[in-house]
Amino acid sequence: MKTYLKNWVVGLAFARLLVLLPLSAAGQEVSIRTNLAWDAVSEPNLGVEFPVSNHWSLGLDAGIKTWPRWLAWDWDKENPTHWRNFAVAPEVRYYLDEVFQGMFVGADALYTHYNVAKVPTPFHMYPEVEEYRLQGSFWAGGLLAGYAWWPWQHWRLELEAGAAVGLAAYDRYACEHCGTKLGENRKVGVVPKLAVNVAYNPVSRDKHQARKASMVMSGTDTLTVLTPPVAFVVHLKEVQAPETTGDRLSKEYPWVIPIERYRPLDYQSRPGSDSLQNVLFSVNSSELENTGRNAQVLKELTEAVNQIKSDVRTDEMLVSIVGLASIEGPRERNDTLSVRRARAVAQYLQKETSLPGRNFEVIGKGEAWDWFEDQLRALQGGGEGLSAEDVEQLQQILRSTADADARERAIRADKALYQKVLDNLLKDQRSSGYLRVYYGNLPDPATEKLNGPVQQLMNAKRYHDAVREIEKDAAVMARVKEDAEAMNAYGIAKYFTALDNKDAQAEKEAIGMVEQAARNGSLAAAENLKGIEVYGPARKEYEAWKEMME
Repeated sequence: MKTYLKNWVVGLAFARLLVLLPLSAAGQEVSIRTNLAWDAVSEPNLGVEFPVSNHWSLGLDAGIKTWPRWLAWDWDKENPTHWRNFAVAPEVRYYLDEVFQGMFVGADALYTHYNVAKVPTPFHMYPEVEEYRLQGSFWAGGLLAGYAWWPWQHWRLELEAGAAVGLAAYDRYACEHCGTKLGENRKVGVVPKLAVNVAYNPVSRDKHQARKASMVMSGTDTLTVLTPPVAFVVHLKEVQAPETTGDRLSKEYPWVIPIERYRPLDYQSRPGSDSLQNVLFSVNSSELENTGRNAQVLKELTEAVNQIKSDVRTDEMLVSIVGLASIEGPRERNDTLSVRRARAVAQYLQKETSLPGRNFEVIGKGEAWDWFEDQLRALQGGGEGLSAEDVEQLQQILRSTADADARERAIRADKALYQKVLDNLLKDQRSSGYLRVYYGNLPDPATEKLNGPVQQLMNAKRYHDAVREIEKDAAVMARVKEDAEAMNAYGIAKYFTALDNKDAQAEKEAIGMVEQAARNGSLAAAENLKGIEVYGPARKEYEAWKEMME
């Protein structure tokens, strides 16, 4: 009795599992079926089948009959037929074409516990079942073959036939309902199998065909399992502020210099290429003459200052002016004269540009002995009306005498040599040289936003927020149109946003922006295009696969 109850509990557990499996696998690639042949003999049954590759599947069928008569409603006590049982049959199938479709062969195992009596069998195959009541178990294994097809999108039909050979272990009773146990027996038996299955697939026929495309034959014939592709490393470069008037003029004139490059003036040599020079003065004079060479120099200087000053993005300006005096005459007088000459240029610029006095750096250098020494070094071997001997004589005076006035007296002592110096070397020294215009720019708000909040959002992969941050500011959108790096940043943010929204048109437009940024010179955009070429198709493949698997 205990064995009887135990077997029935096991059977009910299998039946419960068989019901829960399809429910938990809803929407997955699984088939749920019932065998109409079993149903015809009043044994409810249910089966499930899972694909494990493009050709192989695993399945499990179970049936249970808890009432004693042939049919559930047949309780006629005069009917001697008695039949209770449950059965569990796991199986493996190989489909010649593809899983769930066409011809298949396979193998199965069978376990059943039964309590039967007076049951007629075809051709009297099992006479004991017809004469006695048998209660026991049967374990078997067999082969099968069949054919499956899809008449409808979710419903399939299967025809299956086979046979199993196994061992039956049972008790024999004389009475179909009760009676004394007559004995125990064990026999090897053959059980035919016939199935007419109606199967339901939660995944439709069309979607099943689409999923078939994701199968790959790789030796193991397994289903491709895709993982989300890793997004490429986004390349971004700092957006440069739009060019100001000072920036433009600094490319044209080396003496227009950004304020961050300000440095004290070098007094040890003549004015260099980074200084506007040759605002000339007459001997012993600080009166500014706006004629000849001076007119052109002052015009250039005034126009540059006015243009930079009128730019709304100019934050600060500094005009650096150094006055000079030639080496002729007393040193103290020349020191004062050099200051007056520098001030004369500053006053002229203040008048012409209305630039406040605080924007001028005015220095008097005094006598230009360092310039004179530099001139002599350049004339080694002679030149500018001086012979090599003249140059050596002048250098000897400078080496032997440190006092400026004593040097001048020593040179004047040789009248012919002094006249050569006056005619050829000193005319440019009577000037206000070392003229430089320094400028500073105000920050550009649109550029700061692109390099600050927008880039931070993109580094955090918050591309939707980055797009909103850019599009809500008209000045930022204007920078996107003008600057290749800004266009690259906006295009990449739009690209990932379009992918998330599955907006093919927006994706195409975003890629176009990145391509345009690359054509406009953005190396970062060129690197991003390489990433898009790989990531875009991989992501689409994954999205399509994920949709098929849902």
